[in-house]
Amino acid sequence: MGFVRQSFKRQMFITFLTVTLILVIGGGILTVQGLQARIRADYELRDSRQVAMVEERISGILQDTEDTIDRIAHNEAIADSFSKGRKNSLNIYNALYEETRQIREFAVVDLYLGGLCMYSTRSGYKSAELPLYYSVLKEAQDNEGKVVYTLDPGEASGDGASLLAAKQVVKGQTPGFVVIRIQQDELESQLKELLNANDGFMLTNQYLRPFCLIGSAKDKSALNIIRSNLFGGQLYNNGFDSNVYINEIGDTGLLGIYITPPALDETAVRAGYQIIIFLAVASVLICLLLANRFSNYVAKPINVLNQGMNRFRKGDFDAKIELAREDEFKQLAVGFNKMTTQLKDTMEERVQAERKVNETRIKMMQAQLNPHFLYNTLDTIKWVAKANQVPEVATMSSSLAGILRTSISEKQFCKLNEELKLIENYCDIQRIRFDDKFDITIDVPAEVREAVIPKLILQPIVENAIIHGMDEMDNGHIYIAALRQNQDGKDLLKISVQDDGKGISDEMLNALNTDDAKTLEGHLGLNNVNTIIRLYYGKEYGVLAIRPTEGGTVMIVTLPYSESAPTGE
Repeated sequence: MGFVRQSFKRQMFITFLTVTLILVIGGGILTVQGLQARIRADYELRDSRQVAMVEERISGILQDTEDTIDRIAHNEAIADSFSKGRKNSLNIYNALYEETRQIREFAVVDLYLGGLCMYSTRSGYKSAELPLYYSVLKEAQDNEGKVVYTLDPGEASGDGASLLAAKQVVKGQTPGFVVIRIQQDELESQLKELLNANDGFMLTNQYLRPFCLIGSAKDKSALNIIRSNLFGGQLYNNGFDSNVYINEIGDTGLLGIYITPPALDETAVRAGYQIIIFLAVASVLICLLLANRFSNYVAKPINVLNQGMNRFRKGDFDAKIELAREDEFKQLAVGFNKMTTQLKDTMEERVQAERKVNETRIKMMQAQLNPHFLYNTLDTIKWVAKANQVPEVATMSSSLAGILRTSISEKQFCKLNEELKLIENYCDIQRIRFDDKFDITIDVPAEVREAVIPKLILQPIVENAIIHGMDEMDNGHIYIAALRQNQDGKDLLKISVQDDGKGISDEMLNALNTDDAKTLEGHLGLNNVNTIIRLYYGKEYGVLAIRPTEGGTVMIVTLPYSESAPTGE
């Protein structure tokens, strides 16, 4: 099978060949067998009709024979011939000829008184005496009132014998009998017109002793086989190529055996199978030719597709496939061309996105660690230390150190809990800077704090709330909350930063929600946060600004919930 699988052409050849051979050989065999079955059925129907006709003719002959015997038995002139004394032989013969006219064409009628033949329809017949124990007379006497049929023992042989029909018509010490003799050649002349040239017929007694053999049955081989089978306990037609039908002729004790040649001889069947073999060989050659042409037709576009894929795999992103076809291969080529174009565009977009992320990170770091912020913080630390000698100096120093550690870390993602600690440090510094003009509340459940987010995305939002939202307030408040939410089948993390300051302007609200980079140029931190989130997760995520009716501003950060950094980070 490995040899076949290595070649598309060989696979096509084997497929075509298998299907064709199944159809040719299977169909041919079924056709031959179906034809045989149909012809056999037709022949069996013909044979059954033929057998019925032959049996009907024999039954008619036997019925005519029995009717003749009955007429003779009831004829007064003939009945007088069985009595003793002088008789008018002319009257008796006239009566006998009159009563036997129906069967005289094929049979001879003898009248016996005891064992002596008194009268006969045979010309020039000389009376002969038969003992009463002679087979036909003995059987007739034993079956009083019934017509019996038997072989003429004087003629009995394997080639057949005359059929004798006898009946005792006079009782007494010297019984009277009517014996009708049907010669084999006479019986054959009555039946041969009903037989086909190759058919055979046998009329036998119940012991398969033949009365007559007609047609193909004359060679006695069929009768010998039937005898051998039946006496050996086998089916009577065992070993026959011909069709054999055996039927009883009424209640006479006679058997009619009809033999017909097979519906199809071996030569015809052999010729049918030879045609199948010829068609199978021709199919192999045709399949070889078709498989070669069809595989070339199919393999050509496959080779073109393969070449295009190899070029693309080697880095040629401009690889295109052109096929002058309108079938599925054309669709594959169009799909491949679209795929390479999309992959090329995607790779270019990704390079640009990574470049933009890096630029944004740099800008964000610069925004978070700009000299102005560091200067103000350090200046505040200095004057507080000189003027008050208070613990706030340690607090500011510690908080600033925490912010710096997070800022300079190479990790781009951190847990929400770490980001919230950075916010606390940042607010500690800003509260000292702004003389405790605001406070902050963080309400985030412990299980949500394990979520992983891009670092430094909350600090710019909190800074915006402090500097732009509460710059004119003496008692401001910032509230930070987070929750995990399933929305439209997506697992989301939503972080809200709410202040009770003067509220965001309409211009800034619209710019932030529409991602208007030009308007947000003065708010670099917010713009960078939105950009980073969307570059990492997609445009459906980011920062949304809301201005509540009671005042202040709510900034909602929406991210996909995950407890691990995105792949590749």
